[in-house]
Amino acid sequence: MRLQDDDPGAAFRALPDLTPPPAAFDLDAIVRDGYRARRRHRAVLTGASATSVAAIAAVLAFSAGVLPIGPDGDDATGGPPAGESGENTEGDPDPALSGYPWPGEDGFGDLEVAEQLTEAGREVFGDLLVATGLFTAEDFQSTMNEPTEEEIQLYAEEAGISLEQAEIELTYEEDDGLFVFMGNTTPGNYGQVQLYGYRAWVLGSQDPESAAWTQHLLTVETLLPGGWTAEPGPTSEQFFPQHLIDDDVADFATTDLDDGRVLYTADDHCELAVGVVYPNGSALRATWDKGCAEGGVTTELDPAALEAAALAMPEIDYSTEGLAEVDEVLEVPTGWLESDRSWAEWAEDGAQATGEEVQATLDDILPGSVLGEPGASLADPWTFADPDTVQKHQYSMFASLPFSTTIDTTTDDVSANLVYTLPGGWLPGFNEPNQRGPYLADCNPGFTCTEREIDGRTAYIAERRETITPDGDSGNSGPWFEGLYEVTVVDPDGWAVSAWLQFGNEDFELSVDELAEILAQLPAPVYDEDLEPVLGD
Repeated sequence: MRLQDDDPGAAFRALPDLTPPPAAFDLDAIVRDGYRARRRHRAVLTGASATSVAAIAAVLAFSAGVLPIGPDGDDATGGPPAGESGENTEGDPDPALSGYPWPGEDGFGDLEVAEQLTEAGREVFGDLLVATGLFTAEDFQSTMNEPTEEEIQLYAEEAGISLEQAEIELTYEEDDGLFVFMGNTTPGNYGQVQLYGYRAWVLGSQDPESAAWTQHLLTVETLLPGGWTAEPGPTSEQFFPQHLIDDDVADFATTDLDDGRVLYTADDHCELAVGVVYPNGSALRATWDKGCAEGGVTTELDPAALEAAALAMPEIDYSTEGLAEVDEVLEVPTGWLESDRSWAEWAEDGAQATGEEVQATLDDILPGSVLGEPGASLADPWTFADPDTVQKHQYSMFASLPFSTTIDTTTDDVSANLVYTLPGGWLPGFNEPNQRGPYLADCNPGFTCTEREIDGRTAYIAERRETITPDGDSGNSGPWFEGLYEVTVVDPDGWAVSAWLQFGNEDFELSVDELAEILAQLPAPVYDEDLEPVLGD
């Protein structure tokens, strides 16, 4: 079958029978779970949006042994315990309220699974993309470097290896082509758990100078069981469990298929989305951007064609190793959507004003300190903003503090990275080691971590002091010392200031507790306290 066939539908009619195996999960239970969890957690989010300050204060109170109380005198933790949102068999985990651990810096993904999805995805979605006139079939093919006999011979002689080994080493993939699936990790409940899956996309243009370069014309995602619900609703990361597809559109339909799959179609003015839930508890979501944004590529697509492509994708028997049910769903103040750039109007001004007040305070309490240029964590207006992704609102600035340190062979005043984090999308406290949870501070292996109160604020203090002995490959002649401070001070009003500081001498004059006391004296950030996060549609 050729991707450039004139009839896109032929691609789907020519596919073999892809009927999935019998169900391993109770799909109806998943839907019920999600619906009940959605009602409970939507109420939580709505309240958190208006009471971010109260939520932070409640967590601080809880850490002191006081249960948070709601405005009506009820237990503010509210709602049934996690795991009671569905009618699961006793002892079985609730898929909607489950998730995976942070996979580490290498990320999640199985290469064989990704290759299987890429091959199938190019086969069934390729015709739709070629039909737009923006792509050719060759765009969805990998390019291999195939060496000549002369190159193989020359390389084998230079490297002192066999011809067979030389050919293997010189044969490699030069270009992956477009629409390649890769492992994808999404934070559930702001990182309390992770959702695992695979994702591939195609941009409206391959030219970085084009406005369509930021348009994700087609995005296809698969989800392993855990952390999401088939119950339709807002798909943003602000919700937990996360919704597979949103039904708040002009035209929405649900179809129960004879093979146990469920098909969801959401057709709106600017976007067409299709979801497929498989009997084994996994899912697929395909989204087509029709090009409403300024500069975007305007395309029309028959919903039946996208449905056919999605249904032609195979059901994958994913490994769910590490999947675990959440013991208690944390109530996190609603976070900010990456696509909500309303704060861009004042963020840089707020960062500048905050920097000026920090410099004035440091002049008083720590003369000789010099603050660098402050900045806000603004997204590039020309880059793609995932409408579902959340991000923290932060100001960052470097500071030179009047404490001498030697790193390598350079002796100078120590540098610190200061970050102000505004309310929304996080909790005060330490994450578990090597995890990216909803808490603002980290306590990673090798660090000594403590918590203390300083003048009404709470400090989360992490310190590492280590003498490192070089191995034979490092090139260093002897052992050396490394010190690192990571301190976060949280204010009851819901904002925080953090510092990261590295030093190279064991007799460094500034202790980690003294750094915490300095941070506790810094002024509040300047920001629009009336601005609240907007819940995703």
